[in-house]
Amino acid sequence: MLFFEKFVNRVKTLKSFLCIGLDPEYEKLPSSIKEKKEPLFEFCKEIVKKTHSYAVAFKPNIAFFERFGSKGFSQLEKLIVYVRRLDPNVIIVLDAKRGDLFNTAKEYSKYYFRELKVDSITINPYMGRDSVEPYLNEGGHVFSLCLTSNSGAYDLQYLKLNSGRELFLKVAEYITLLNREYENRLGLVVGANHKEEIARIRESSPKLCFLMPGIGAQGANLQEIFPYSGQFVLLNSSREILFGSQGEDFAEKSKEKSVQIFSSMKHFYDPSFWEKDQT
Repeated sequence: MLFFEKFVNRVKTLKSFLCIGLDPEYEKLPSSIKEKKEPLFEFCKEIVKKTHSYAVAFKPNIAFFERFGSKGFSQLEKLIVYVRRLDPNVIIVLDAKRGDLFNTAKEYSKYYFRELKVDSITINPYMGRDSVEPYLNEGGHVFSLCLTSNSGAYDLQYLKLNSGRELFLKVAEYITLLNREYENRLGLVVGANHKEEIARIRESSPKLCFLMPGIGAQGANLQEIFPYSGQFVLLNSSREILFGSQGEDFAEKSKEKSVQIFSSMKHFYDPSFWEKDQT
């Protein structure tokens, strides 16, 4: 099943838009988990076990695994297998932010989509079409960075072009054009803390799914976001869900926070929109 079909099915089933970021920062792990042979896997496994019923998607960030070399990669691979077996309907977005040229990108794409079999990855589109297409040629889905939630977004992403438009809007328009060739295979990473800009990006990209970080620890307000984001959206929360406790109850606390965010999102689900055939 392709990403977009899984996304539509999952949103309609859960009536929510929650994406849970799996960022197992080693220093923040409970001491009981650090003592285990595979602490990254064990931590994420317990989180997934408690929260998968409320998640449209999980978004493991490759950096927290890559830091530990082959041992880290083996835990990432084990985690993805575990998620797949536990809940094959949940979406896995690998947060990798790759952005290299064609010859290199095609090697990345083979690993992510043939070996790991993730549903989507995040990419950096700065090097243009030939850094994006290899992932699409593998049958995968990509979320292209567009307007990110970090403060450094203002360094480059808001630069004005000769047309008067900002660079982030040009990226959105470009990815929208590419999506016409690869229908429902591309989406945009749009920071949830950019309320007014979200509306402009949505206007230029009405059919793209947005992956929106910034919920929770970064302070984005759901009440303010939804009038602009539309229903094609994955709203990501990471730290607020993962690190509610460093005690033995860490997984239970992650469940409590997930239920809270999940329930709040259900209020914004529009059944009339989803009664239409979105596939």
